Amino acid sequence: MKKILYFFVVSLSLFFASILLWRSLSFEKTFSQSVTVQSEVTNQDMALLLPPRVVSITPEDGTQDVVLDIEDPLTVVFASSVKQWFIDFRLDPPVELAFENNEEKNVFRVIPKEPLRDGTTYTLSLSYRPRKIDRSEEGTKFFEQRFTTLPAPPTQWSADFALRLAEAKRLTRPKYVAGKYIDINVSSQVMTIFENGKVLESYLISSGKPGMDTPKGEYHIYNKAPRPWSKKYGLYMPYWMALVADGKFGIHELPEWPGGYKEGVSHLGRPVSHGCVRLGVGAAKKVYEWADQGTAVFVY
Repeated sequence: MKKILYFFVVSLSLFFASILLWRSLSFEKTFSQSVTVQSEVTNQDMALLLPPRVVSITPEDGTQDVVLDIEDPLTVVFASSVKQWFIDFRLDPPVELAFENNEEKNVFRVIPKEPLRDGTTYTLSLSYRPRKIDRSEEGTKFFEQRFTTLPAPPTQWSADFALRLAEAKRLTRPKYVAGKYIDINVSSQVMTIFENGKVLESYLISSGKPGMDTPKGEYHIYNKAPRPWSKKYGLYMPYWMALVADGKFGIHELPEWPGGYKEGVSHLGRPVSHGCVRLGVGAAKKVYEWADQGTAVFVY
């Protein structure tokens, strides 16, 4: 009888002990889940409270010769989405801006609604404020950098031809930003070629002399010929590119006598032709091989 009683007491004790252990483990698991959920919520809340952070911007701080347009906008990339903030973009000197952003709202493209001043240093500043706050209220500035726009072309070009070409390549702005384009500046006697708005090279030319001036305007290359003969002048016109349908004037290498003598090497950089645009040896071949029939040409 004593053995039976002893066995009953031990079994009852083990039963209650197992219940207490199960409740203890269940509480720890629930507590752990509660802490994890609370931690996750806290991290999300903290992310919402952190200010925006710029990871890259184009143009970079201190960039010179900047030209902003729809194909080369000011681009700002943030470390994460800024959906919870209103971001204010400002330029100083002041100018009204237009912008767009991606769906995630971490990449913004910004352009001015009017041309920026030539050769001017602008300060870009960014500030933020919660979207629930009135837009008229000032935000908190968190980023600032500067860039300088491209200077205006000189009113008087350098007499040093090497320097003049360097100036033209740096300062000439394309009239077209799509495809290939030939820019002919008769005042500087320089041709600059572009592709998709990007400058490739500048070359000295010789345009029409006074009284036989190269006609100004918008043209395109009508046809090309590697070494046509001019009956009118009794000369070869290597690397010919006609700018008008009747072929009255065009672009070509320095004229060549039948014996092979090249005329006008010393005239490059000065207007002495009968209306055509002359290029030097080597330059004409490069432009001829690069340009296609239909390539835009602007003479001014």
